[in-house]
Amino acid sequence: MNADADPNQPWGAPLDALALGAMATGLALLTLALVLVPQRLAQRPASQGVVSLHLAADGQVRLWNQPVPSGQLVGVLQRLEAGPGRPTLRLVPNRDVPWGVVQRLMGQLGRSDLPLELQLP
Repeated sequence: MNADADPNQPWGAPLDALALGAMATGLALLTLALVLVPQRLAQRPASQGVVSLHLAADGQVRLWNQPVPSGQLVGVLQRLEAGPGRPTLRLVPNRDVPWGVVQRLMGQLGRSDLPLELQLP
């Protein structure tokens, strides 16, 4: 038995342990949410309006695993704008792409009226 425990509060130590356990469980759940929520958002399918453009290390843009030549990017954006709904563009650059190339492509994508997200590696 704890010598510092107050004899008038027989539930003091078990209540402290329960509170500590609840706090540890809450912290574990919060940590899990901070890991899983961004991953879940990154996996939103195109049916929910997210179109991912992948930027390779050599500067090539891929849409739905198909290369998009730089001259055709404007046409692809116009088709997306004219299509049903209002999709969100997500730019996913490779970690080896220089930041200047990413900024240049973001400038091109920003000229359209579509919302733009940047997913860093």
